[in-house]
Amino acid sequence: MRIKQGSLKFSTVALAVAAASTVVPAHAQDLTTHEEVVVVASRLPKTISEIPGTVWYIDSDRIEQEYRGGKNLDEILAAAVPSLDVSSGGRTQSGQNLRGRSIMVMIDGVSLQSVRSISRQLDSIDPFNIERIEVLSGATSIYGAGASGGIVNIVTKKAEGDVLEFESYVGGTSGLNSSDDFDYKVAQSIAAGNERVQGRVSVAYTETQGYFDTDGDIVTPDISQGSTQYNETTDLMGSLQIKLSEGQNLNLLAQYYDSQQDSPYGLYFEKDGGGNYQFVDVRDGYSADRQQGTERYMVSAQYSNDDFLSHHLIAEVSYRKEDHTFTPYTSGGRSTLVLSSSTQDTDLLSIKTALNKSFGEFNLTYGVDGFLDRFDSDNAIYNQVTTENTGGLINNIDRIEGRYPGVDTDAFAGFIQAEYALTEDWIIQGGYRHQYLNTEISDFKKNSSSDFVPGGETDYSENLFNIGTIYHLTSSSQVWANFSQGFDLANPAKYYGKDASVNVNDTTLEGIKTDSYEIGYRSDWEKVSLQTAAYYSYSDGAIEYEDDQTIKGVSDSKRFYGLEGELSYWATDNLLLGTSGHYVVSDVKGDSGWEDYEAMQASTSKASAWVGWYEYDYNVKLQSLTTFDYTDADDRKLNGYTVVDFVGNYQLPIGSLGFGIKNLLNEDYLTTWSQRALYWYGDSPIFEYKGRGRTYSLNYQVKF
Repeated sequence: MRIKQGSLKFSTVALAVAAASTVVPAHAQDLTTHEEVVVVASRLPKTISEIPGTVWYIDSDRIEQEYRGGKNLDEILAAAVPSLDVSSGGRTQSGQNLRGRSIMVMIDGVSLQSVRSISRQLDSIDPFNIERIEVLSGATSIYGAGASGGIVNIVTKKAEGDVLEFESYVGGTSGLNSSDDFDYKVAQSIAAGNERVQGRVSVAYTETQGYFDTDGDIVTPDISQGSTQYNETTDLMGSLQIKLSEGQNLNLLAQYYDSQQDSPYGLYFEKDGGGNYQFVDVRDGYSADRQQGTERYMVSAQYSNDDFLSHHLIAEVSYRKEDHTFTPYTSGGRSTLVLSSSTQDTDLLSIKTALNKSFGEFNLTYGVDGFLDRFDSDNAIYNQVTTENTGGLINNIDRIEGRYPGVDTDAFAGFIQAEYALTEDWIIQGGYRHQYLNTEISDFKKNSSSDFVPGGETDYSENLFNIGTIYHLTSSSQVWANFSQGFDLANPAKYYGKDASVNVNDTTLEGIKTDSYEIGYRSDWEKVSLQTAAYYSYSDGAIEYEDDQTIKGVSDSKRFYGLEGELSYWATDNLLLGTSGHYVVSDVKGDSGWEDYEAMQASTSKASAWVGWYEYDYNVKLQSLTTFDYTDADDRKLNGYTVVDFVGNYQLPIGSLGFGIKNLLNEDYLTTWSQRALYWYGDSPIFEYKGRGRTYSLNYQVKF
């Protein structure tokens, strides 16, 4: 029997308990994945089988198996979501698109987006603190700006029951190349509660050292968007679930996340015969007053009431403060060696409300959203004499200048969603969202010798629609079709403030609306599970960049269309076989019609396959991930590659042993992000970030 949306409560605690009760070893599941309850598609708790869209559910068992095998969050998602591009291998998720477009990342429903969005949302939480991940493929109008490719909702672990519980973890990873080739992580959580209050507190600390390629050479640091070599990460998280009364719950979340690099290795430059500095190699002895990192404070409060004026109510308020720093940057090839690096700060206050009421077969949800976003930045200029005398290895800040103008954005949106059951097996739904943003740009003067650039104010207003239908062929099979619109705003900090010719009050940086169409099918038979969808998304514009990476404007339509799917088969009670894939076409409208989209931003097709063996006291899995070649209209190429991983764990009398071998075949490749960077920043070996060679992970975890 299917669960109707109106019969579900809005308590986050109830959702966590419902999800946890169905998470068991994969080979012993009695409930299908399509019966899992998620909130990512509609903000409301809903079984996947009731959603007219492609939803990928990554449960705690799979997350634990993957991260204990040595994978980071972005790598776990790339392996589990067919239409998500491969990870960068570093700090950034730039270019890691979903169905060719950008993703919105949320933690417990709290968005990590901002108007000046830094591509580090997947560098936001340690997998030790993740209970499950819900991913919605395709544009959605439910959440507004920033979700034209889809949504990744990370659900954190919560306390369960009234028993004092501990979870401990210690582990290490190495490629056995040198004394600098060792990463380790320790983590601890404590959870407790009673019938009215439950809480969990955890801390996860990770320290990495050097990354080495298949030849045993240290990987070139990513000076453009960020590497995680020689990095220290602390993820401190606390959650509290309070039952105020029958039907009323308050859920509190607080997180401090700090990920900072302190690398002793850097790029070394020497002058060539023409008197210009050229990159030589990566050397020890590097230091800089500012290296790359992310520091984030986040708090949120969610209140739910099952009977508020005869409605179900969810209200959420959250606050996030984050500081992003970048490492000293130069492309070389000049007679002087001048390095600079920025710090970019965001403060964001968000409020969300949703009301739901059922009228028999008709279900109505409506509400309002709003946020206040404050962005500021600066740029550190390093002492040129010291930098040049050391070939770029020693970098001391000489002065602080402006980087971008300040950007203050106030946003408000109202939405309404309706659902009607035409029959017991056929449901239709639709909705509307009005999104308004007001952006105020501060007066800007980069330094004392720069021109004064006046600020100003501009606003945007978008109307977004969605409609979809789902039909249940059987109790375990559904087909669906949907149309939904998404909205993106090009980064105003990179557009305004470039020079005095751009008058903010007279010039509107256009928003980009995406129309997304999809048809899909999913089914869970006794031994076979399948989900697949064909999609087409079209946007009336694409962002154009200048050579210095500032934004030129918005022009040229672009489209993505393709097919994604996953098939798994239990060949025996213990043997699981699976495959997934994503075929995508990326086009931009040129003077002579549609042509292949630029390699710097285009998604590439992808395929994965795995075989797993599951016993009561151990499990192992061998899996491959392939990204395919791509060539754009200007003959810029992305070379594909295949990486094979082996992961598993073994149950001990007390606790369990986890293990993994990443890049089992020691594949030699340039990461896709590196290949993009060569086109973004220049064809130079300083942007050649190779993938990490074979590494081994071993860890111990105990829950008591």
